[in-house]
Amino acid sequence: MTQELLLKSSALHDWIAERLDGLQLPGGTRESLAISCHDLVIEHHFGITVLVRSEVYGSAFSLVRSIFETFVRGVWLRHCATDAEIQKYQSDRLNLNFGQLVNAVEKVPGFGDGVLSRLKEKSWSAMNSYTHGGALQSGRRFSGKNVDPNYDAEEVQEVIRLSGGYVCTHGVSPDCNWGRTP
Repeated sequence: MTQELLLKSSALHDWIAERLDGLQLPGGTRESLAISCHDLVIEHHFGITVLVRSEVYGSAFSLVRSIFETFVRGVWLRHCATDAEIQKYQSDRLNLNFGQLVNAVEKVPGFGDGVLSRLKEKSWSAMNSYTHGGALQSGRRFSGKNVDPNYDAEEVQEVIRLSGGYVCTHGVSPDCNWGRTP
């Protein structure tokens, strides 16, 4: 199942790259920042795919928080940020915590279903542990008596699915059916 997901994940990346190649982008600061965030989400997704394919699971898992935060920031910049907040963001002086960004994004049409806040509530501690070398990350470094990655196949598959879901959300295309069941 993991190999099948990796093939689908690579195909998704190719599908997106094909559609973005030569695309004329809006030139405003707000739009450019939001697009830059989404481009980073796409890159993190591809990074997770490459890392899992190479069985470098710890690094792949550590990107889950980054992809989540970058996705939310991109949507927030595009739809929620004031001009003053954009200036603060550009100078790396924005004083809003991530929960505030999630709350603002969930007021945007199409994001009001609470998925982002539920993901933050249920998975934030785990994302932090994986990102910052906490117990969840370090505890998966042992396989029997050896120091080897020891990640559950279902967890690896969830990371692949989750990262693919971020790149297909927020207007990539209605044709992008990643994670949807027929």
